[in-house]
Amino acid sequence: MKTDKQVYALFAANPRWLFELTGLPWPGPCQWKSESFKELEQSSDGIIAPQDIDQPLIVVEVQAQYDKFIYSRIVLEMAMLQRQAGNRAIQGILLFFEESLDPKVQPWHSIIEVFYLAEILEELSQQQPEHPLVAVFRPVLQDDSEILGKQAAKYYNQIKCSNLPSAQIETLLKVFTDWLCQRFYFCNPKEIEEMLVGALPELRETQSGKDLIAIGKLEGKLEGKAEGKADSLLLLVEAKFGPQSEELRQRILSLKSIEHINHLLVQAVHVDAIEQLNW
Repeated sequence: MKTDKQVYALFAANPRWLFELTGLPWPGPCQWKSESFKELEQSSDGIIAPQDIDQPLIVVEVQAQYDKFIYSRIVLEMAMLQRQAGNRAIQGILLFFEESLDPKVQPWHSIIEVFYLAEILEELSQQQPEHPLVAVFRPVLQDDSEILGKQAAKYYNQIKCSNLPSAQIETLLKVFTDWLCQRFYFCNPKEIEEMLVGALPELRETQSGKDLIAIGKLEGKLEGKAEGKADSLLLLVEAKFGPQSEELRQRILSLKSIEHINHLLVQAVHVDAIEQLNW
């Protein structure tokens, strides 16, 4: 599977994700960029340039296949970048999808920050199972294709309903579907589309969804008018988070966009606090 460009696209959309995954300290506002090295006749697509010039420039390499020369390559890129940047401090990060891909070449293995995505994401899935990065990497890291196919809609909707800016959600969905299509290369576009259908079934399978259906309010109104959907949203919010202020109640009941209400309905099922809703 092709993975490098997709991972770089994720970090370009939100460089902070790299630091969330690795646990490295956030250097402040920064830019994800590529850099060409004429002497090497190659370029690096993964450079993080913090606005604070006292923070090091960071060279990031992603490896999904075994390459015994990966350490030599990143060290050369670090050296050339430092030369082009007037001796600014440089840091190197190697992200291997699995530890078995790491040749662990010394002395560079002890100098460069090395991480294994499979381990990182497994830990993240335990601590923050609803984190969109947990879902987006599933097509690459889930070994069982049958399980992946059954859970694809859940992962897709987990990303789609995440409390993130729309541009970041769009990037995450693009990467997810790209990897999913690569994984199920033998499926036609219609089969992939059918695999990703499931927002409503997933809603019904959650405990909050079951509770509302038991109350008898949500089932009959999901296909109704905006007023009925707004009532359903208010019912879900108060069933899950408790009584709300009159101001918030009126805000919900005054919603007119069916698409917006649908988005909030699905969000409300997945979030842990009312404040996490993306109004």
